[in-house]
Amino acid sequence: MQTLKKEIEERILNAARVEFAEHGFAKAKMRSIAGRAGVSTGNLYTYFPNKDDLFCALVAPTVDQINEYVSYDRIAAQTNCGEGWTYNRRREFYLEIADFHDRNREDMKLILFKSQGSRLEDFREDCIRKLDETIPLCKDMLPYKEADGKVDEFLWHSLHSFVVNTFIEMTMHDLSREEMVQCAVDLATYMHYGWRAIVISRIEDFAKKNE
Repeated sequence: MQTLKKEIEERILNAARVEFAEHGFAKAKMRSIAGRAGVSTGNLYTYFPNKDDLFCALVAPTVDQINEYVSYDRIAAQTNCGEGWTYNRRREFYLEIADFHDRNREDMKLILFKSQGSRLEDFREDCIRKLDETIPLCKDMLPYKEADGKVDEFLWHSLHSFVVNTFIEMTMHDLSREEMVQCAVDLATYMHYGWRAIVISRIEDFAKKNE
């Protein structure tokens, strides 16, 4: 009996994937999903009480992994307990995320482009907010007294948005695996050396103002 229930649940999830991909969350119909799965609508609701629960259950493993990537604890580990990003750490981290996007393209498209109306519709913004919360972990992001000792939170929010949106664009434009890898390397290079250039520029500007 337990095996049968699992098989039915899998049929429902597979049917839901097709329905959500074709129509998006807002226009998808539970009755249509039930028909695709070969179960009654009433039986569908015994497995998933509502459409939102079904959508979230379908993409839950992917959502959980992305949330782990942008979590405070993961960024702490990547920055070696707050010592800051090295180029190699950032490069390997972005490559890992690119690989995950490549292996989970269908789920990523559902979450990013088909979730309007579900409780995952603000997933992009939630990722950026979580990254913003990690700023104090990174000494290379903290204020330099030689550069007026100020943290530009808006700048870092903008950079986090840029990083998240770059990975979204990879998925939107169906980049090949090789293209995703190259883009991740280029992104890591831009973020690491671009930030270093900003720090140097601000130190130089601050020094000139105080000559």
